Amino acid sequence: MTNADRQRRYRQKLKARASGDALGERVRDAIDRAVLALWAFHERPAPGGMRWSDIDGCTSATLYRAELQRGTGNLLQACRAFLPDYEGLTPEETRAIATVIEIADALRLMHPPSLIVTPFQPVAAP
Repeated sequence: MTNADRQRRYRQKLKARASGDALGERVRDAIDRAVLALWAFHERPAPGGMRWSDIDGCTSATLYRAELQRGTGNLLQACRAFLPDYEGLTPEETRAIATVIEIADALRLMHPPSLIVTPFQPVAAP
């Protein structure tokens, strides 16, 4: 592939991202990164010294992903288990998991706690 071809593909990708056409693909990529982050944590030793896979029986990334896909809320529940401080995750894993949580919150039209505004309640005049 020539340099001009690579540049053209790169510009097309940027244009697709800017237009929102590639949004579904970007969300799927974010989910894949989060699943890999969860799996990486899963392979590290638990506080007792055993690997999580020895505890729950998920011995491969494929089995782990299938377990997350089995229920509609499993992935988000696994991601939210690391809130509020993402303890035990690397910075890259934290970003991957936080991104999925932000996407889910956006889809549910939720705002981060600092942005929640309560409705105005008029005070009765004395």
